[in-house]
Amino acid sequence: MQTKGPSERQEEGRDIELENIVGNLMIAQYQVDRLRTRLSDRITGLGSATNKKGSTHTFKHGNRWYKITLKLDELNINGRQDIE
Repeated sequence: MQTKGPSERQEEGRDIELENIVGNLMIAQYQVDRLRTRLSDRITGLGSATNKKGSTHTFKHGNRWYKITLKLDELNINGRQDIE
């Protein structure tokens, strides 16, 4: 009877593609959290977000030009309302 080594037994039950997907999801969640923190800090640092009307970014990808305009609105929500 031939016994399998510890590394061979571990490989049988592993799905490497699934592990990579879960790892990428964890990285993406971390990046979203960091971006939300940076955005919140940026808004707080402005004092009042209403001083700026918006921000426009233009870029070219392939043969097409794209223009993205961002407008910031700050919301005040009382504790009884749920948003998601």
